[in-house]
Amino acid sequence: MTKKIYIKGMTCDHCVRRVENSLKAIEGITSVKVDLQGKVATVELSKDIKDDEFVRTIDDAGYEVTKIE
Repeated sequence: MTKKIYIKGMTCDHCVRRVENSLKAIEGITSVKVDLQGKVATVELSKDIKDDEFVRTIDDAGYEVTKIE
């Protein structure tokens, strides 16, 4: 399963690494790819993860989720 998480507030490569590391820490995520220009993280899941967990994780990293597909 793949989800796209649209994120507000990322401005540099440091932001990308912070978001990637935060998302990789969630159990059930097998890969994370963050596109700085598109302001989107594409995550591959090995199990169902509630959107609330993504929102909380991104918020804790200092960014804001604007949409999840």
